[in-house]
Amino acid sequence: MEFKEKLQLLRTNMKLSQEELANKLDIARQSVTKWESGQSFPDVHNLIQLSEIFKVSIDRLVKENDICTINLFSERKYPMQDIRNFLVRAKNNTYVTGENETMPSQPGSHDFRYEDDDYLYIDTYLGGQKFIGEERVWAGDHAVWAMNYYGQSLNENFDNAFLKEALSYVSVSMPFRGPEFYQKGDYTYQCQVQGDFECFSGEERIYCRQEKVYACMFHGGIIL
Repeated sequence: MEFKEKLQLLRTNMKLSQEELANKLDIARQSVTKWESGQSFPDVHNLIQLSEIFKVSIDRLVKENDICTINLFSERKYPMQDIRNFLVRAKNNTYVTGENETMPSQPGSHDFRYEDDDYLYIDTYLGGQKFIGEERVWAGDHAVWAMNYYGQSLNENFDNAFLKEALSYVSVSMPFRGPEFYQKGDYTYQCQVQGDFECFSGEERIYCRQEKVYACMFHGGIIL
């Protein structure tokens, strides 16, 4: 990503017009227009001011890469830790408890929606014994995280109430499905994840008296 693209992204993300940014820098609006069109480049003084306004280092502003985009949320208004915390709250206030179910967004879909301040969570899935779905998180007007999943119950011993109980133990350190291990009575829940919050894949399984009765695969990550 070039500087001109980063500048426009940062400016619009902060909901600033070119004129408003120019006023903060005490320059003419045309200068910002030329920077964003690639016709000119700011001097050192203006780069320092831009860095302070957007809370992004000069190095990230001028290097041609995507690091600037990734750090829009982690460095400024929407820290990854806050997104993790919100995701845990959202999961425990939707499918797990049956709360905040909304009208289907697609024919035959089940939809859950949860909002808290600037954050929005939507979970949409299709199917029953075999199912597929997607969870998404928005911060402000930006989609920032998503996870796709596909699973199925394998025989009549599957207990959906046990699955929901296991999922209720989702944690900030592992905010994907449920915990690594949970057991109650004849049932055992296991969840294995490779990667981290920004890019991951995993599988959860449920056993009834050592017989696998349920499996679900999932993957996702940051989508800035």
